[in-house]
Amino acid sequence: MRKAKRIFSALLCATLLTATFAGCEPLDLSIDPSTDTSVTEPIKGIDAIGYTIPYLRTDSLNPFVCETETNRNIAMLIFDPLFNVNNDFSTEPVIAESYTLSGRKLSVKIKTNLTFSDGSVLTSQDIVYSFTLAKNSKFYSPLLNNFSTAGADGNGNVVFTLKQVDPNAVANLTFPIIKKDSDKNNNSDGNLSFPIGSGRYSIVQEKDSRKLVVNKERLGSYHPQYNQIGLKDITETSSITTLFDLNQIDFYTENFSEGSFKRYTGASTKFDTTNFVYLGVNSQSNKLKDSMVRRAISLLVDRSNISTVAFSDFAQPTATPFHPAYHALKGCSVMPVKFNDDAAIDLLERAGFDKVSDYGIRYSAYTGKLELRLIVNKENSFKLAMARNIQQTLAKADIIVVIKEYSYKNYVNAVKEGAYDLYIGEVMLPNSFYLNGFFTENGGYSFGIDPACKSATDYNLFLEGKKTMQEFLDTFTDELPFIPVLYRQGITVKGPRILTESKTIISDYFYNVNDWTVE
Repeated sequence: MRKAKRIFSALLCATLLTATFAGCEPLDLSIDPSTDTSVTEPIKGIDAIGYTIPYLRTDSLNPFVCETETNRNIAMLIFDPLFNVNNDFSTEPVIAESYTLSGRKLSVKIKTNLTFSDGSVLTSQDIVYSFTLAKNSKFYSPLLNNFSTAGADGNGNVVFTLKQVDPNAVANLTFPIIKKDSDKNNNSDGNLSFPIGSGRYSIVQEKDSRKLVVNKERLGSYHPQYNQIGLKDITETSSITTLFDLNQIDFYTENFSEGSFKRYTGASTKFDTTNFVYLGVNSQSNKLKDSMVRRAISLLVDRSNISTVAFSDFAQPTATPFHPAYHALKGCSVMPVKFNDDAAIDLLERAGFDKVSDYGIRYSAYTGKLELRLIVNKENSFKLAMARNIQQTLAKADIIVVIKEYSYKNYVNAVKEGAYDLYIGEVMLPNSFYLNGFFTENGGYSFGIDPACKSATDYNLFLEGKKTMQEFLDTFTDELPFIPVLYRQGITVKGPRILTESKTIISDYFYNVNDWTVE
């Protein structure tokens, strides 16, 4: 058949050449697209379960009320956001078409003719409704701390009002969009139904089991390799590792939020998060009020070793408050993360801590011994290991660190009461790396920081466009109101049945799921 086609093509070309050179009008070979059989047809996905992922039946699949990371990650498949966030924290539109930012007004234009998985039209009102749910939810509210209101303007736009100017605020619009009131509907049996999204899949109940079924109209069309994804209830089952070994699940994500390492079988890929781990500093401490002492401590913090050993190599070391991959850092001169005890000792001596006692404790004739109280949540093994690492490395400069281990509740109380010189903190920052939680008096993580410090002033000027990123970084590096250490990473694990390499971005751990194939 192919040979016959090649012969026909050759004859056709010869006919064209003859007609042209003979002065005749060439044949009109324009093809009606409706009859062009050479146009690539969309992939017709296999109408079967291609692979299986875990979920918890005892937890909600409503993204705004679910408690577990496992179910929240499934929401990435069921609901679309306004924007996705790439691995350099830049944005790409999903439901949104474009946006404009003017001062504290962020206007987002919505793509037209979008529908939910039930066929109903997606409107600006659905986005405003979802925003309200996200603002009041445990997980998404930190992304929207700087957002005050959202409203539809009647022209297909949603206008968000910010509390303070943030040039990268759009990166926080990654919350799921659900159909208005669909989280309130009841099924005929009286049970609460699943919220309706516009994502790649929708959830289907089948007797005692659930699965995900493809939404072919997602963003106009969507055609993955497999039309169904299985859901394995892990509420009352064996460990994840065992389920992998038994080939009962094929893909899993873990961000190690419990503070301990878990080993998984299967091919794994790291993904970045905005979980920022830092060393909080008590600005009221006589020993730490000199910025040279804080800078010396920063030089003694072995970020690379902490990331590799204490955090089991699931971390990105950083010397700034921003993730190293953040696109806004491009072109900036950033302080290196290298350990440097010689430079640290020089700073300490210049700050007056130029003597070492017979007991090996550095001290100042005016301020006394450089003995620091470091508090840590003992329920987090990563941070316990980090505290001991800091204790050991600061000892190289004859600084004594006394570690106080507390249960999480008592640790929080000690931080609030200022009962420390240093504390190990962690916060999930928004995707825009909005830092005012550190620099305002009532900020959620401003403990120990003077709200009138120069870093706070210059950060606000940076947000207003009156200072460059480099100028803020220079001020921050010189002052160090808190000491950045690392950003935590998570991991995706896929079983041997999935042949395709999985790709993740900051806001979507299933980024290329439509390409996945299985053996």
